[in-house]
Amino acid sequence: MMGHKPPVPMTPQQFAQRAPGQSVQIAVRVRSVQRTTVVAELLVHQTDTLSHPTGQSVKLYVASGTPVIMGAPGDIVPGAVLFVYGIVTKSNSVDVKQVVVDTKYVKVE
Repeated sequence: MMGHKPPVPMTPQQFAQRAPGQSVQIAVRVRSVQRTTVVAELLVHQTDTLSHPTGQSVKLYVASGTPVIMGAPGDIVPGAVLFVYGIVTKSNSVDVKQVVVDTKYVKVE
């Protein structure tokens, strides 16, 4: 993993333009978790280690068995910073295909 450049999440504007069925890569901070539904705040990428909150809510559907990289499903808790690969189901809703737990690596301010 040395020298591996993390992928850059799309901007809130790019995310807003995605239609249902299109894939997205977004960074979020978890607000709440209710079984398979995660409500999170969309983050805007500044650097590989710094993101800013946008105030925009995103609803994530994380099915049991969804791959969780650099962490475990138990790491998806309020306050966690996640990089999400998924498919838009409707406005501000994403069916998650893979989650990367970035809590230890990305600061939100």
